[in-house]
Amino acid sequence: MPQSMVFASTRQRLSEVPAKWSDTEGSRRVAGEATEFGIWSGFAVPMLSIHHWQSVLSFASSAKSCTLSPRHQVQLVTMAVYAGMSIQALADDNDDDEGVLTDREKEVLLWAAAGKTSSETSQILGLTERTVKWHSTRAREAFGVATTTQAVVEAVRRRLIHP
Repeated sequence: MPQSMVFASTRQRLSEVPAKWSDTEGSRRVAGEATEFGIWSGFAVPMLSIHHWQSVLSFASSAKSCTLSPRHQVQLVTMAVYAGMSIQALADDNDDDEGVLTDREKEVLLWAAAGKTSSETSQILGLTERTVKWHSTRAREAFGVATTTQAVVEAVRRRLIHP
């Protein structure tokens, strides 16, 4: 889970915001501009995508201080992560992914996602175990990952398979 933080205007700093972020000229400028629009406090969730772009989703409040229960903080982090993933999925929508895996590689990853071993998958698909392992290896190479589990995760993330 991303490390989230409660924030307050420059007049009222909260301990959840590390000084290295809150005591900068840029931070003071943003906080000053926020108060001009009636934003006095809030909750921020910094995010980093797998493509290394950075963003922050903030929930702003006109209250002088932001008091959230741990449960509400978790709910806001969940919303932020879901929003970030949705934005990333939209940004990743391209036709380049369609030819990344063959139909057989997708099929092998689907069975791996279902918890089947190479041996079990070979029996299900009527292939040799060596052929199943070859397709798994090709899928791992296509994504540049080390394990079949990582290949499954990447295929799901790219919406190439739907376990």
